[in-house]
Amino acid sequence: MSDRHKSPNAGGESASSGFSLVAVLVFMLIVSAIVVPFAVTARTRLMIANNEVEQERLWLLAEGLGNVVASELTGGSGAKKFPLDFTPSACREGDFSFDVRIQDHDGLIDLNAADDQLLALGFASLGFERQTAQALAKAAIRFRDNAKLFAGQPGPRSAVGPPEDKQAPFESVSELQEFSALASTPLQTLHAVFTVNSKRGTISADRAPNRLRAALAGGSSASVTEAAADASAYTVDVVVRRDDSGITAEAGFIIETSPVSPTAFQRASRSPVTALPPAAATTDCEVLFGAEAARILRGWSS
Repeated sequence: MSDRHKSPNAGGESASSGFSLVAVLVFMLIVSAIVVPFAVTARTRLMIANNEVEQERLWLLAEGLGNVVASELTGGSGAKKFPLDFTPSACREGDFSFDVRIQDHDGLIDLNAADDQLLALGFASLGFERQTAQALAKAAIRFRDNAKLFAGQPGPRSAVGPPEDKQAPFESVSELQEFSALASTPLQTLHAVFTVNSKRGTISADRAPNRLRAALAGGSSASVTEAAADASAYTVDVVVRRDDSGITAEAGFIIETSPVSPTAFQRASRSPVTALPPAAATTDCEVLFGAEAARILRGWSS
């Protein structure tokens, strides 16, 4: 049939079909614009939820391994397998790596028991000049000392010290951040030098962290010793990493020997953890945590 004999409605039907197609495409674009963001948001929330669950699992694992290490320390075997000057020990199981750092508090300076000379060496290790370090040491003794309550008018307040003196022993290393010169010093840095748990006026230089040990070697104090007594307090830091996801969990606390049993421990306080780069050298997890814990780790990471 020739074009002149076609139905006059053919052109109208073609235009109507074209309009319908455009309308459907526009509708699909509108629906996609509404649905896609919801789908992306749902996927993102699922990933976040999975990461949070994994983070919680790793944190619980770090806590548990910290308790294992604490038991080894108070039981006597830990001091033989771990460096006690915060040098890292590490092991791997599958996609997981484990870093452990132990600090014997006999290698730190006790804020309540140390004299001004030993305190000044500690503040010097933080990078303060000699005069400022000595001023901080005097301010620390003044802060903790209650004898001045009965000694008349106190001397002038140091510009590096706190706005008010506590007139009682330090309860936590974090109280040093009340000192104006130490307000911006990270708590992890202060914990790497000072303690309130050793109850000793001396420090064992062979148990001190590297930076503090260097300051002790360059100074002079009768309170610096080499022979370490049996430790009564430790900092235990455990970092667990899942290498394929980048998720990291940390657990850190200070333990003391239990008054009930010399082979048991009690947690004295939490300790800030610095998630340092993984240790270069690794050993077998059985060496660090014992055969039973290593067996559980192998099954957990498989």
